[in-house]
Amino acid sequence: MSAARLVHVSPGAAHLPPEVLRLLDTWLPQQRWYPVPAEGVTHEPWLTVTFPGVADVVVALLRLAGPGLAAGSDSLVIQVPLVLTPTAEPEADTAETEAAGLIGTVTTASGTATVHDGGAHPTAWHAYLTTALPEACEPADCAEMAGARRISGEQSNTSVMLPALSAHGGRGGMLKILRTVALGPHPDVVIPEALTWAGWDGVPRYLGAVPLPVPDDLDAEPLAHLAVLSELVTDATDGFELACAYASRDEDFGERAAELGAVVAQLHAVLLEALGPGPGLEPASFMGVLRRRAAEAFADVPDLAPHRAGVAALFDAVSERLSAAVERTGGLVPLQSIHGDLHLGQALYSPDGWKVLDFEGEPQRPVSERVAPDLPLRDVAGLLRSLDYAAAVGQATDPHWVGHAQISFLEGYRQASGATASGSELSVADAELLLRALVLDKALYEVVYEFRHRPAWMHIPLTAVERVLAS
Repeated sequence: MSAARLVHVSPGAAHLPPEVLRLLDTWLPQQRWYPVPAEGVTHEPWLTVTFPGVADVVVALLRLAGPGLAAGSDSLVIQVPLVLTPTAEPEADTAETEAAGLIGTVTTASGTATVHDGGAHPTAWHAYLTTALPEACEPADCAEMAGARRISGEQSNTSVMLPALSAHGGRGGMLKILRTVALGPHPDVVIPEALTWAGWDGVPRYLGAVPLPVPDDLDAEPLAHLAVLSELVTDATDGFELACAYASRDEDFGERAAELGAVVAQLHAVLLEALGPGPGLEPASFMGVLRRRAAEAFADVPDLAPHRAGVAALFDAVSERLSAAVERTGGLVPLQSIHGDLHLGQALYSPDGWKVLDFEGEPQRPVSERVAPDLPLRDVAGLLRSLDYAAAVGQATDPHWVGHAQISFLEGYRQASGATASGSELSVADAELLLRALVLDKALYEVVYEFRHRPAWMHIPLTAVERVLAS
């Protein structure tokens, strides 16, 4: 691992002609990674970033403002890397220029320039790579960039596969450009770095990052992170796609699920060792969050109304159990660092086994919330719900497929953790009841999401709500 070079930071729209900013106004809302509805949103230049020795690449950090933003996201910042090159004539709209992220051409006081999306342009990829990993390659001779390509389909960030990267004896690299810039050290940098330093091989090996230094205070903690570089997991299959394929054939997924359970237990154990325990659980505050989320779900989705009493009864039972457990253990129900947004799509299966990735959490939430210590059971609940989705999307006809996969996952987790699957002093009965509540919390969130975005899928989490309350 290597310390990153420092980028140059300037206030406002330095190095960016106003014509370029106007071009972005129409281009940005069309991008899949754009984090908010476009109507009424404005983009205000906050900082401009340049790379030492690289004249063509300029990174615009833009603050978003307007009615399209969710409450509390008034400081939402997006990262827009641009490659600006002077040209005598506007480029033709060819497949080649589109592949390189052509945004358009502008005429400025300095002449005509082409503007490319740096997330799709090798010049910008190279600037990020050599900043995160200075010994990777020099501009004049960069064999490490051979075969580099952007990963299609990703929505919240831009990832670039670097199959030729061989630094530190690796087998390739994955460069993730963080499109939403959250203030503070980024969890997808801090956690993989800590796990890599701890020697755990259940995460793609951390190789470097591009920090955003505080202007005029280069010794301070980074203001944010712009990109992270990790080792490429070769011959890997997305965990959700793998589970769906098994489900489509009604093929037993129990062995793979048990292996994943063991890896998640190891993840929690290494995180606890590397980052230390958090504070003890405060039952009233913890349950208050669950009750608030449930109330918001009931307000949004009329179909949930028949389940209001059942949800309240389950949460009352959990609250009573948690309070008793805290009193019995003297407050020793600890919280700790967890993944926080764990599902099958955040895991890769390769010949080397399972790898867990994408520790950033919800990009629009403040970093302080995303890195807050929590119960390991929240990750467990997330994967149980993901297995349920895999059964539905994969159209498993065996009614026992998902139940067997979930039980196998839990058993793999319990055996590897040597505990009650809670990572705390909770009894087995308390942990099982708490897990039901967290699965219910996740399913209620999913009901709201499907109601808003995919109504045809709403039956998947709604059935899970009914199942949890009936169990």
